[in-house]
Amino acid sequence: MVDTLRTRFFHLNVFQGPSWAAYTRLWLCKTLASGSSAQIFVDVNKKYGPVARIGPNNLVTDDPEFVRRILAARSHYTRGPWFDSIKIDPHVSNIVSERHPGRHNHLRYQMSAGYAGKDISGLESTVNERISTFIRRIEDNWLSTPEFTKRFDIAKRIQYLAVDIITHLAFGKPLGFGEADADLFNFLSTIEMQLPIVQHFSVILELNDLLAWVAKFKWLRRFIVPSSQDKKGIGMIMGISHEVIKKRFGPSAEKKKDMLGSFISRGLDAEEVEMEISISLVAGSDTTATAMRSTLLSIISTPHVYSRLRQEIDDAISRGEVSSPITEEEAKRLPYLQAVLKEGLRRFPPITQLRERMVPPEGDWYDGKHIPAGTFVGLNAWGLQLNRVFGDDPEIFRPERWLIDDQDRLRRMGQVQELIFGHGTTKCLGIPIAMMTLNKIFVEVSPRPDLGHVFVNANAVHPTSCFDDLMYKS
Repeated sequence: MVDTLRTRFFHLNVFQGPSWAAYTRLWLCKTLASGSSAQIFVDVNKKYGPVARIGPNNLVTDDPEFVRRILAARSHYTRGPWFDSIKIDPHVSNIVSERHPGRHNHLRYQMSAGYAGKDISGLESTVNERISTFIRRIEDNWLSTPEFTKRFDIAKRIQYLAVDIITHLAFGKPLGFGEADADLFNFLSTIEMQLPIVQHFSVILELNDLLAWVAKFKWLRRFIVPSSQDKKGIGMIMGISHEVIKKRFGPSAEKKKDMLGSFISRGLDAEEVEMEISISLVAGSDTTATAMRSTLLSIISTPHVYSRLRQEIDDAISRGEVSSPITEEEAKRLPYLQAVLKEGLRRFPPITQLRERMVPPEGDWYDGKHIPAGTFVGLNAWGLQLNRVFGDDPEIFRPERWLIDDQDRLRRMGQVQELIFGHGTTKCLGIPIAMMTLNKIFVEVSPRPDLGHVFVNANAVHPTSCFDDLMYKS
């Protein structure tokens, strides 16, 4: 009994943290349920140090060097049980949830070309088409006039845009969220409802075991595991995928150069493709939409940034250096736009979950302190990006920090900023598509001469909340 108590509560007592977090996982559950967990973890590391205790067997770190060591290609750290909580089916792993290093690396090999867009025909023209449709809908439906002001929830429409981009690249055609101007079959609302539940499954690990046991019973399984027979949510996406996939297998199979075709050509079977397409839509659309929304809010709530970005775009247009929509290569030649994108991602990383890794059997050491085998170490995404390598004001959205004439400093800043996307063999595969979208959207959405100005209510300045008080004025 004494040994059990010592192992459970005192094996991490060299690391400081909230007092009752050492004895119960309820502190972590409460934090995740608060809706402010990203900021709370920042505060914890500020108060208790770069590695702090947030549970009986849980640490969190905002030290970039330690995170790089944890995620390095030859690291002995492995993905912890946290990743079991993001399985769509508790008995089937996907590229996001797979914990076995060998199987995970094999999945990355099979799916990297599809996620990166290398196997997708007309990648940039597809993204252009979706963004052009998005802008056209703004012009047709939400322009204000001197007599009448129209407000619209651009956060919601950006989410529709992200879903349509991913599905167009995956299936060869969009699902039509933007055209319908609606959350079709409650897909997004289902995810929004389920994510807080998933957060708790990542802490109360016994719930994952219970879910896996319950899912063995067919009559119970249908209540907890999405199915292609469902008429809403993730299951509906699986059903759409199922119908498309049927046409891609067999003697008269269709051959298409889209994400689906890439996965099939590289060895995934029908069931694997159905699962991976579903998880890519959930993970890819949400993170891209979050990056677009938080960066847009940062731009329009920082007047000097908004003005300077607008001036750079206007000057490039007047010189004939920008197409409509802008090409990715043209966007990369706009230095202030690139600084804005880097700063937006740095200040508000779209992935804030802990993504805990497990300390290897031999244990580890940090700053002279021993970390026992089996300890879960979470990554403080926001805290990492508040490192002093960014200067004395890392809490401020200031793109100019990326325009300094100091290559060594820029290199060190870039190494930390890149941790937003992971590191080593867990680095995000979808970076090329996400960055292509980000490079285009702000040039097109920022008010052009024919659209006038954007106004934002002073109360709507928190990037983790949807904001519905933007207005385009004709």
